[in-house]
Amino acid sequence: MSNRIVPNAILVLSGLWLLWAVLHEALTGRFWLWVIPGMAPPILFAAIPALLLVAGLFLRRRRLPVIVMALAAFAVSHQSTGINYQALLPRDVAVASPASIRVVQMNTDYWGQMRDGTLTDPRDRDAMLAYLRGLDADVYLLQEHMLRDGDLAIPVDDFSDLEAVFPEYEWAKAGTLLTLSRLPIVERAVVNPDSDSDIFLPPPPYALRVDVRAGDGVMSTYNVHMPVQLIIEDDWFGARFYTEIRRRHYIRKDEFDVLTADVAGNPNPLVIAGDFNTSPAMGDNRGLLAVTRDAAATSGILYPATWRVGGQLPKLWRNDWFLVANALRVDRFRSLDPEGNSDHLVQVVDMTAGAPN
Repeated sequence: MSNRIVPNAILVLSGLWLLWAVLHEALTGRFWLWVIPGMAPPILFAAIPALLLVAGLFLRRRRLPVIVMALAAFAVSHQSTGINYQALLPRDVAVASPASIRVVQMNTDYWGQMRDGTLTDPRDRDAMLAYLRGLDADVYLLQEHMLRDGDLAIPVDDFSDLEAVFPEYEWAKAGTLLTLSRLPIVERAVVNPDSDSDIFLPPPPYALRVDVRAGDGVMSTYNVHMPVQLIIEDDWFGARFYTEIRRRHYIRKDEFDVLTADVAGNPNPLVIAGDFNTSPAMGDNRGLLAVTRDAAATSGILYPATWRVGGQLPKLWRNDWFLVANALRVDRFRSLDPEGNSDHLVQVVDMTAGAPN
């Protein structure tokens, strides 16, 4: 009897996971309630089929259907795994060319403020600014240029620290988004000025476009910080919790749709980077991914996660993205430790505008 129970149990688990994978790909980014299962670490979509596949290889009974369903589940949900499959291929050593433009993306974690909801226990903001300056970027795309006091997001309107540390840079600011550039800024605009969102963290706008002079042409940068899908502290059994998830789903969808349309219609070399609050297991940004290229794909990083829950767990989620489009070649991609200055990793990309991609 036991000789049948184990193979049958693995067969059932394989079938259930395949069904789950199909449902996930059909519903993620489309059905607002699916954001809850979508919060799972993306690597599970690779790890669970792998475990089922290994288990199937040791079976005498039900081996073939288990293997087939495990492989099918992986194939169905490969976009959700967060794995950079190109890292498995041979590649040349990435180096920055003399003509490279360096762009840095960083969620500055309440502009150096500790994430305890008060203004009384800040990080060392001078250390954060020194860290950023040391990266020697031509353009910085920074999110959370704000302080938080309880349920209030307080915009930072004192730029004396930036003027002292980055005297040769121009800056463009919209809400909590801050773009610094030592390349001349030729135009700046909020991507979705008609947003009627009242989400406070981060408050709108959620995407800032800044065009800069790059060589003989113009490069467009999009500084992005999308709102989170849900507030973990809310009562998961109350109606308000689910009403808020649904409301945020449609706000996020509108923001991604407007951003994607702007990107698709922009012929310039493009950089779209920031904290999307969207992991690969969430389908919200797949329309944007379809018209751009992932800079991390050029790296040797197999699982380019950028964030850990509460700063304590292993880095299992990729919330920060760095996308490029049009005549822009990525020369080198790096994901760096923020050295205590944020709970997000820092993305540093050297690229050449006007070069074949």
